[in-house]
Amino acid sequence: MPERALAALLGLACFAALPACTPARPRNAVLIVLDTLRADGLSAYGNPRPTSPQLDALAERGIRFETVVTNTPWTLPAMVGLMTGEYPSARSYHDGVQRSLVESLRSGGWATAAFTEGGFVSERFGFDRGFELFREPEGPVPEVGSSEAIKSIDTTFGWARDWLTAHGRERPFFVLVHSYETHTPYRRRTFAEGLERGRLQPSYEVDYAMYVNKYATAFSEAELAYIRALYDGGVAEADRHVGQLLETLATLGLERDTLVVVTSDHGEDLGERKPMRPGNHGHALYDEQMLVPLILYDPTRHDPVRRVTAQVRLVDVLVTICDLLGLPPEPDRHGRSLVPLMTGEETEDRVAWLEIPHHELLGSPAHSGLRTGRFKVIVNPPFAAAGRVEIYDLAQDRGERNNVVARDPKRNAELKLEFDRIKADLAKLGAPKFRRRDAEPDPKLEERLRSLGYAD
Repeated sequence: MPERALAALLGLACFAALPACTPARPRNAVLIVLDTLRADGLSAYGNPRPTSPQLDALAERGIRFETVVTNTPWTLPAMVGLMTGEYPSARSYHDGVQRSLVESLRSGGWATAAFTEGGFVSERFGFDRGFELFREPEGPVPEVGSSEAIKSIDTTFGWARDWLTAHGRERPFFVLVHSYETHTPYRRRTFAEGLERGRLQPSYEVDYAMYVNKYATAFSEAELAYIRALYDGGVAEADRHVGQLLETLATLGLERDTLVVVTSDHGEDLGERKPMRPGNHGHALYDEQMLVPLILYDPTRHDPVRRVTAQVRLVDVLVTICDLLGLPPEPDRHGRSLVPLMTGEETEDRVAWLEIPHHELLGSPAHSGLRTGRFKVIVNPPFAAAGRVEIYDLAQDRGERNNVVARDPKRNAELKLEFDRIKADLAKLGAPKFRRRDAEPDPKLEERLRSLGYAD
């Protein structure tokens, strides 16, 4: 058959079966949030320990975003940024989540289910918005050190696997899985056995971390290394559960059309800057608390860019999931789809807004800043020990140790202009109120937050 005739015949066949010739898209999506996971907790991001074979393999098959900036170093406003695609404001959060991209997914026909470990990621803070099923722990919090306490990730991922088995083939789905496994307390001794632990107990509990921080008791290098080994053990445990979930998708025949995205809400201070701070977060805007991993695997795509080096933001993540699933963009969100970076159409760093908002729950003063890719600006409350303004040249000073605020007035003026612009735009939307959306105290929730170190 002549080539021209063959081409015409193929064109008619494509027209007759138009849906089969449209660009492939994933039918489903699973978003896994591993709370308090620093980017460098994963082997794929430079951890010398083999903490994450499952996630490393997923990154090899998919796309790894190398510099991912959260909007804040504590869970509640970070999850607001993730689930709304917005930097928190009164529009997105006011005593509870006010609007969520999950609502768009549900309206678009996706089954929506969430499996979380409570605390701030709770119905009580409005994170159930848009979900047909929102499941979190019930009953009293397990006693510290008990077998039940150490198995909460088993329960959470087990719920997700059971739901996928029962409902995964019925209609397209979006599933959120959230776990506190890498959060304090650190109890996994996979990498800690045989290490010197000095004054430390075999595990690193929340009450001890709070005591050390309160009384400014510095750890030795060996003790900090032991704490890091415990933390890495939690990363390995979380990785194992991600692998089991991926295996469930494969067993059910869902892996061929399910987008899988793995990230975190914020990082963790492990004592590198102040040796009395390991096991804490929410108090500073330095990269150990602000950089998180992001791995995206879409089995229907073969994008040319496999390692995205440009800086991206946590607020971009769910916007990207909606784009890949075929939902039209919502232009009033701060987040933007990452697809242009995956295709190579875009290569520039995205400016990230940083903030520790003043909040009644934790009582800390407000800090704010921005990260341009090369430069980090931090504006502290008055009388801060580090000074009112900090500027770091991240290309020369990745550890953020050398404040260059006194150098290059022209550059500083440009950074201030961008900082003021974003701050003014957010001010127009109103300040969020980070309280629970109901006035009545919930003893079980208070106990859960206390077990995570969020209450005295």
